[in-house]
Amino acid sequence: GRNIGVGCFTLFIGAVSGAMIGVAIGKLMGFFNRCTPEPGLPACEWWVYAGYGAVIGAVSLPVFALWRLRRADRAADAASTDRG
Repeated sequence: GRNIGVGCFTLFIGAVSGAMIGVAIGKLMGFFNRCTPEPGLPACEWWVYAGYGAVIGAVSLPVFALWRLRRADRAADAASTDRG
C-alpha cells in the first residue's frame, strides 16, 4: 500500500516538475535559436518541451523514489536479522 501511495504522489509531482523544467529548456533553446514567442507565451513550441518533460518526470521520479524505499527496506531488514 505504501508503495502505491508513494508512486501515485510522485507520478503527479514528477509530471508537473518535469513540465516546468521542460519549458525552461524550451526558453533556453528559443534564446539560442533566436525565436520570439507569441505575446503571453513562455517559449516557442513550449507544449512540446512541457510534454516531453512531463513524461520524463512522471517516469523518473517514481522510479527513483521507489528504488530508494526498497533500498531502505532491505537495509532495515538486514539490520533486524543481524541482531536477532
